[in-house]
Amino acid sequence: MSKVLNNVRVIDITRYVAGPICTAQLADLGAEVIHIENVGGSEDRTPLPFDPDYPAGVGFVQCNRNKKSLGLDLACQEGRDILYRLVENADILVANMPGKAMARLGIDYDTIQGIKPDIIFTHVTTFGNEGPYADRTGFDAIAQVMSGATYLSGWPEEPMKNAAAWVDMTTGNHAVTGILAALLHRQKTGNGQKVEVNLLQSAMSIINYFLIEEELTGMGRTGIGNRAPSGAPCDLIKTRDGAFYIAILGQPMFKRFSKMIGQPELSEEPRFATDELRADNGVELSGLAAGWAADKSTDECLDILAEFRIPAGPMLSPRQALDDPHVQSAGFLHKVNVPGIKKPVPYIMPPYRLSDAPATIENGPPLPGEHTDEILAELGYSGEEIAGLRDRAVV
Repeated sequence: MSKVLNNVRVIDITRYVAGPICTAQLADLGAEVIHIENVGGSEDRTPLPFDPDYPAGVGFVQCNRNKKSLGLDLACQEGRDILYRLVENADILVANMPGKAMARLGIDYDTIQGIKPDIIFTHVTTFGNEGPYADRTGFDAIAQVMSGATYLSGWPEEPMKNAAAWVDMTTGNHAVTGILAALLHRQKTGNGQKVEVNLLQSAMSIINYFLIEEELTGMGRTGIGNRAPSGAPCDLIKTRDGAFYIAILGQPMFKRFSKMIGQPELSEEPRFATDELRADNGVELSGLAAGWAADKSTDECLDILAEFRIPAGPMLSPRQALDDPHVQSAGFLHKVNVPGIKKPVPYIMPPYRLSDAPATIENGPPLPGEHTDEILAELGYSGEEIAGLRDRAVV
């Protein structure tokens, strides 16, 4: 099946999440992604282990699907020479180490562009390449807490970062957007370019509306738990056997909610006249919703909420999310048999659908250095040369 990025070659010098999820999405779209890792396996294989006999944790399994692995020592000149030969026939290079480290290793933009002038060179960092934090390293949680997002989550006395690596994932998505735009630009002009993304800016872009509000009003918002800053009741509501989230915005919806709980007069009260006023009185409205739901099951509540056309959804555990009938029937899950893993891996399919050239997940992650011999042979290295490189721990 033809895919959008068939015949596009990507060199992937990334670790952990933001960079690898970018290149995984390029691989889903058909690109040949060569993941360069340390000889014997990179350090991001170890977090979140699930099987002592499998050489990677769940994060690596998610973020390195559909790729080839080349074990390579970039700290030595022979290793860099192999990289440079790869670059000659590559379209895209993605790296996520600090700029100074890349320059020291000879894999900075100027060096790589000198080898392949039309390369699309993508640099993923924590803070960007300018400013006082440019040389610092970091992870998703660092950007969460520095962006203002954690401050606005949880409660004032207990801010809460999100369990999901949403900053990493967003940054990877932004990198893909930049790369695809650069590919279009190259088709038009023949020119490659540098694409830069960073975690902190990605996080701040997601909560930009709160930053705009703060700058324009100086209101100093703090966390309000599961409630929403505009509209109410918007909250996680407990039931007899679980919980659901309800989200009410606009007067017509609030009027239906008032009728549903048997208090239609609420929609006529001045203190509940707008979304903002309802949010200001959100604790009270959440209490009314909780009182209505307390003696009902979650399913009963959801049926009634659907009847009144009020948006709501059950709080699910990861197990329940996997087993949800909609998730099962809507094609969200794609189970892949991965050698060495005892059960099929339940990948979530790319969350966009192309009717003519769909993105697919066909393979799990490669074993450390699994494709080293294949890739080196394609570059013209003989079997004897490959054996010598292996003896010297270059590959």
